[in-house]
Amino acid sequence: MNEEPRYNETYYEFTQFNSCIIDLDSGSQTNLADISAPICWKDIFGNGNPVEIEVGCGKGRFLLESARRCPEINYLGVERAPKYVRRTQQRFRKHAKHTTLHNGELRSVLFQNVRLAWTDAARFVDFYVAERCVQAYHVYFPDPWPKKRQHKRRLFRNETWLRGVERTLRPCGGRLHIATDYSEYFDEIRHRLDQSTCLVETTSATVQTDHVQTNFEMKYLAEGREIYRAVFEKPDLEDS
Repeated sequence: MNEEPRYNETYYEFTQFNSCIIDLDSGSQTNLADISAPICWKDIFGNGNPVEIEVGCGKGRFLLESARRCPEINYLGVERAPKYVRRTQQRFRKHAKHTTLHNGELRSVLFQNVRLAWTDAARFVDFYVAERCVQAYHVYFPDPWPKKRQHKRRLFRNETWLRGVERTLRPCGGRLHIATDYSEYFDEIRHRLDQSTCLVETTSATVQTDHVQTNFEMKYLAEGREIYRAVFEKPDLEDS
């Protein structure tokens, strides 16, 4: 049995069938097939602010809270599962109704810096994201695919994804943030990233007291599970 994934163009074409970029403020959608690659972030967000990407945004809590806390940063959530795309949209719509009742002007300010990509993350990063243009990636509680026969589906076994992160992160401090409750998968992720030629694990930002908790993290902490976190950084290319 193959323990490493074998992805090809046919697979990625299938995953791209409904791919689009969703404006969570207006609800408008733009088919990825109509967007030239690589993507110009200014065309997507309307400004030149730094971009951070969350892979697997679940119910959208990280996206919403991060956008609220840091309006000077553009956030893009990448989600493949339709049910989580819908839940993220529902969370933003619900919050928009709430804020409109209390402060009608807050809504447009809050959501200017958030977009949602309904697509496969590895293919999106590889094909649509330009070199050295992402300030940070956030990968929180990725599916561990716990059964041995499923391990090949793990995100961090996908070489397209790994090489895409290396290529697209900005040098001089671009970061990959990781969190999981699954210790065996955490060890595998660290092992694979330790083999990277341009990413270095850093301890300075691993423990954060003010990070935005996802719905999964809140649930697992309430259950008493241990959370494993790591941050990998892309240093200055001249020093690496």
